[in-house]
Amino acid sequence: MSFQLTRVQMAKLLYALKGESKQTPLHIVEKAVKPSIANDQNVPPFLLKFSRRRNQKEYGLSTNEIVSLANLCELTSLKSTSIQNWIKRDVRELIGPPDLGKKYSIEQAAMLLIVKDLKTIFEFEKIRNVLTIVFNTLSDRSDDLISPITFYEIYGTVLESLETITVNDSTLEDRINEKLELISDKFPYLTESQWNIIKKILVSTVLAVLASHIQTRAQHYLNDL
Repeated sequence: MSFQLTRVQMAKLLYALKGESKQTPLHIVEKAVKPSIANDQNVPPFLLKFSRRRNQKEYGLSTNEIVSLANLCELTSLKSTSIQNWIKRDVRELIGPPDLGKKYSIEQAAMLLIVKDLKTIFEFEKIRNVLTIVFNTLSDRSDDLISPITFYEIYGTVLESLETITVNDSTLEDRINEKLELISDKFPYLTESQWNIIKKILVSTVLAVLASHIQTRAQHYLNDL
């Protein structure tokens, strides 16, 4: 029996893999799901390997490990061939070469998760243009307005807070904006203009994930016919 994590839980897992959490990745998974489900057969081997290390420095990921990680997240499905094509062609300038030797950093993995969520409704050219606004030089993390993991965590938190969805007029957008305004004070270094731009991109990302969910459910019902 497999399990899936919410985006907030995935963000916690990313922080752990980056060495910025007091918990191991395995502890985070076990806390998120039933221990009987989060057994060694269901947990990707690299998570078990990292959790057993004494040195909890950042763990570099291969493309196959990024795919395994992504597929632990709800409403996210990736294939190795897709990731390889994205990195080599479609979002090459978004990701850049591997940051850790021959492996990709956790921030690069987070960027790919963001791209996957946006790809639901946007073309790659639009995604590149939008993410450049937030992350500036896309292969250089030092000039990010906020980090990819933080960006991912923010819209994951907003998604979890939307217990019910009302799509009349702009009600849904208003609710998402209200949720984002509650966390705006966490980024005092951003100007009002910068935050307003990032907020619009976050709203678009939340709506993209919701659109993916609705599309998946619609397909599920058609498949049952």
